[in-house]
Amino acid sequence: MLPSSIAYIIWDIIATQTQVWRFNPDFLLGIFFGELPLEEYLFFIVVPYACLFIYACLKRYLPYIDRKPYHNAIVAVIVALSIIAMSITPGRAYTWSTFGLLGITFILLYLLKFTQHFNTLIVAWAIALIPMAFVNGILTGNPVLIYDNSENLGIRIGTIPFEDFFYNLLYMTWMISLYEWFKTRLSNK
Repeated sequence: MLPSSIAYIIWDIIATQTQVWRFNPDFLLGIFFGELPLEEYLFFIVVPYACLFIYACLKRYLPYIDRKPYHNAIVAVIVALSIIAMSITPGRAYTWSTFGLLGITFILLYLLKFTQHFNTLIVAWAIALIPMAFVNGILTGNPVLIYDNSENLGIRIGTIPFEDFFYNLLYMTWMISLYEWFKTRLSNK
C-alpha cells in the first residue's frame, strides 16, 4: 500500500496546489501537513487497506474468478475509455491525469504480461465502489471536498465527479499489481 499511497499523496498535493480540488476547512480538524489535512493522510491508510482486503478475500474465497481469460478485453475497454475521456476534454487536469495514467498503467501491465489478476481486480473495484460512492457522496455533497469542474468532465454521479470512480480504479490497480508482484517475488525465493 505504501508506494501507491505515497504516489497518490503527491498527486493530491499537486491537485490541491493547482486548485483542481480543495478541502473545505469548515469540515476539517484544522491539522495540516503541507497542503493536505490530517484526514486526507488517514484516508490513504484506511481506504487502500479496505480495498486490498476486498481483493484478498475474493482471491481466497472465489479463486475461480481469474480462471476465464478476460484480461485482454478489460485492457481494451479501459484503454478505449481513457482515450475517449481524454479526447473530449483537452487540457482538463483531473480528467487527463486520471485517464492518462489509467490507460498507460493498463497498457504497461499488458505489455509486461502482468494482467492475470485483472478479473479479480475489476470485481474488487466494483464491490469497493459501493462504500466509495457512499463516503464520497457525503464528502462531495456537504461539501468537504470541492472540485473545480473546469478540470474534469463535468459529469457527476450524484455529487461525485465521474473521474473519482476511475481514480479509485487506478489506485487499486497500482496497489494490487504491486501486491501481486511482491507476492510473486517472495514466493519465488
